[in-house]
Amino acid sequence: MTSIFMSHQDNVDSMNKQEDTLNQDVEKLVKDLEPMIQQMKIINDHAVVAYTPLVDDLCRRKASQNEVELMLDYLLMFAGDNRILVLYKRVCRTYWQTYPVSIAFYIMEYRKEYDPASLIGTEYEYLLHEYDDKLSE
Repeated sequence: MTSIFMSHQDNVDSMNKQEDTLNQDVEKLVKDLEPMIQQMKIINDHAVVAYTPLVDDLCRRKASQNEVELMLDYLLMFAGDNRILVLYKRVCRTYWQTYPVSIAFYIMEYRKEYDPASLIGTEYEYLLHEYDDKLSE
């Protein structure tokens, strides 16, 4: 009985050591990524400053479909930032009735990239797997 208990205790100790090692690895990773995270914040800040007047201009006039799509392409790269998402939505709302097919496409692209959970259980769930099929070919 003592050997079973010791064996169990050895397993518990081993698991605790593994957990401690994992926690240390995660902490080191977070620390190592901190400069990159700060740089991404700076890049997002610059994107907000750069794109806000462009979106203001685009939404004040009748832009071509190509202009709207190009702007949404650029904004989509930064749409994980809520400030850029506000600009993205503004363009979509402004041009929804003018270019409905394009805007629907860009809304779906946003959902696939930044909110895939919103597609689960809908008729668009297959979009989450469209690249899986291409990779297996």
